[in-house]
Amino acid sequence: MKKLFLLTALFMLTAATANAEFLGGFIYNGTTTPGGGYTPAIASKQGSATCKNIWYIVTVGDCSVKTAMKNGNIRSLAGYDVHRENILGFQTITVNAWGN
Repeated sequence: MKKLFLLTALFMLTAATANAEFLGGFIYNGTTTPGGGYTPAIASKQGSATCKNIWYIVTVGDCSVKTAMKNGNIRSLAGYDVHRENILGFQTITVNAWGN
């Protein structure tokens, strides 16, 4: 049982540190990071896309910039950012895109 616990702890640590976009906070993480472009002041439309992740094992949804553009009916991308909220390993990732 002790070996199983250590193996599980090692897996969780490896999964958490292997993710390049993980900014820490396994208990709670609520961060917004810039994506690219970033001129939302002149953008007239906004779209978003969301996906969910459970303990870095299962991820469902489509949180790509392309989907966010499609959801906001955006043809020309001005900028986007990524918002992550993680509570005890249950993570929600939302991509917000702005454009015209």
